[in-house]
Amino acid sequence: MFLKKVKIFNYRQLQSIELDLQNSLTVLAGPNNSGKTTLISVLKGMFHDKKLSFTYSDIPTNLSTAWVDKIIPVFQSIMVEHDKNSGISEILKKISVDDSFLPVYSIDCFHAQIQVDYDPAGDDIQLFADYLMDLDESKHSFYFIYLYEPSTASFEKLLGEYYDKLSSRFLDISKPDCKEKETKLYYIKEELLKLYCNASLEKCYFCNSNYENVNPIEITAFKKLFNFRDIPAVRELDDIDSDTSKGISKRIIALLKDNETWVKATKQLPDLLMAQIETSGAKKEIKNSSIKSLDETVQDISKTSGGHIGKLQLEMDVNENDVEDFIQKITRAKYDIDGLLLNEQSQGLGFSNLIYLHMRLEEFYKSVDESKVNVFFIEEPESHMHPQMQNVFIRFLTKYYTEKKLQGLITTHSNEIARSVGLNNLRVIRQTEKSKSELFNLSKFRKSIENKKVKNVDEESEFLLQNFFDWFFEIGYSELIFADKVILYEGDTERLYIRKLLGMTEFASLRDNYIAFIQVGGAYAHNYLEILTMLKIKSLLITDLDYDKDTITFEAINNSTSTNATINHCYRLNYPEKGATYLPSVKEIYEMQTQKGTVIYDELVYLSYQDENSTARTLEEAMLNTFLNKNVFDKIKRSEWKSIRKNNNLTFTIPNNRKDETDSEFSIREIVAASSNNKTDFMYSVVLSGNEEKMLPDYIKKGLLWLAK
Repeated sequence: MFLKKVKIFNYRQLQSIELDLQNSLTVLAGPNNSGKTTLISVLKGMFHDKKLSFTYSDIPTNLSTAWVDKIIPVFQSIMVEHDKNSGISEILKKISVDDSFLPVYSIDCFHAQIQVDYDPAGDDIQLFADYLMDLDESKHSFYFIYLYEPSTASFEKLLGEYYDKLSSRFLDISKPDCKEKETKLYYIKEELLKLYCNASLEKCYFCNSNYENVNPIEITAFKKLFNFRDIPAVRELDDIDSDTSKGISKRIIALLKDNETWVKATKQLPDLLMAQIETSGAKKEIKNSSIKSLDETVQDISKTSGGHIGKLQLEMDVNENDVEDFIQKITRAKYDIDGLLLNEQSQGLGFSNLIYLHMRLEEFYKSVDESKVNVFFIEEPESHMHPQMQNVFIRFLTKYYTEKKLQGLITTHSNEIARSVGLNNLRVIRQTEKSKSELFNLSKFRKSIENKKVKNVDEESEFLLQNFFDWFFEIGYSELIFADKVILYEGDTERLYIRKLLGMTEFASLRDNYIAFIQVGGAYAHNYLEILTMLKIKSLLITDLDYDKDTITFEAINNSTSTNATINHCYRLNYPEKGATYLPSVKEIYEMQTQKGTVIYDELVYLSYQDENSTARTLEEAMLNTFLNKNVFDKIKRSEWKSIRKNNNLTFTIPNNRKDETDSEFSIREIVAASSNNKTDFMYSVVLSGNEEKMLPDYIKKGLLWLAK
């Protein structure tokens, strides 16, 4: 039995998400404030806690705002004209029929659709048998709906409690000279939403695969179908001497409770302890001392109670629970290092966290009930762990869940964990709009590209796209799933330059975003477009036009073609009528910038490359073109190049004079070609000399401004 799928609707920023789980370990990754904790809270509330929290702040604001805008005129018109009894009656007549709220006056509140799968050959479905609705022998699933549903009876009762305050406010705001009208209206909206939520009841149904033909199931009966355990992000761990949480010690004791030897030994402790107390005479001494000390006080009390009171004394009564509490207080987990016993805090939080998680896993494994759905969730297991420890632990977790045949979900914002777990086990949650998160299933993405072949650099050989993405995550580019925005660039010099440019005032807003910098050449960059657009990440792709470097006239440039596979790919996206193998001329690529624009994939990706005015084919050519305001094939004397280099504190290579020439002329292209082995030195000199803004090419500026919007 395993939890296959949970669809959640209208709970805070989770307005419509689908969590599709593996039958082993699933990893839910996402940046802060993306909805991971909210999702765990919902799952915990449905499957484990006595009740899921549901207040007006849990309703998406667009739904709550739309509802109060419709309901306020109804309440206002009735409350200013009727007394309490008749007002309540009129309101219910207006907003409900047959003990149900009319759709127009209902909020499409939180509900969840739950699918549980089972193996007919090996799973015990006794607990679930009464909820089987799908009689198709090829399907092996149970379906449930969990929701909060408003009750007209509860609404009527609560309205009686709210009525006087609400009617008073409505009367106030109806007066032409009402002061603080907005404040009072805000109070009314808040109270109406509280009224609606407090009148909503937790309910559960079992149903068919279309989530129709619903039948009620008791909430307690539903929750008994699940053995749900979780480890929250905040954990009890010792890292300082003053910390008394003893998290590891407690977990070890909990783990030992099923150990027969441990149980037998602890059961003997009460008798052993009492025997020692009796032998030592401590019990008798305590009893006599208490009688003697309390005798005078008791006699005074007796005078006010008719003398009917016995002797008050202290008596020792030790039972197993007392001993268990005692053991909890005195037992410490310690590390034996070369014969020296060190406390929990001696190993630091990272190691303590690792041991704690192992202990909890073993506890859960021992609690597994084969007749239930057993799920173990861990929030942010990477807490206090350095990257290498995270890597080792996630590989252990993956193996553990698989070998033990357990199902679990971990949430993380660790790039190392996302990188290590692989696409099939990875789910990504991101905030794609204000107060709205979406969940993306990367196993579906990987399946969609399975066996899909793409051309290699030479446009002749092919490779599997799935292998490309497996490698792509393996080398650490998984950081893009946590990013607000992405910049894809060709080389180290581009990254260095762009990082410096982000310090400019024009691009200041980008400094507030987490930007993933992904190094990728123009030959491969277009392979990233599918995952970027699937995750709905606003992305800037900076690449080079890369026409034939021997081309040195405007006409020849226009008639040449680009070797940049990404630019050619995007051209074919904008002009599908040209065909899947069409190779555009540079003139057509220039025209694409003005005719179609280079913002593609539903306005999510901006393709940035050198424009017609620069005549450049690479970043360095474009920078010198901007700085000197010359075409890249215009000639400049060697002596002048030396002055440019010296006066502006730049580093680049100037070729030697040609044979029989005393002051040869060289173009920007020739200077860049001569400096090809020290591009990084050139870029460092630009940054350190403060020339980055003076050399900023127009195509990069436009791209960064678009990304900053």
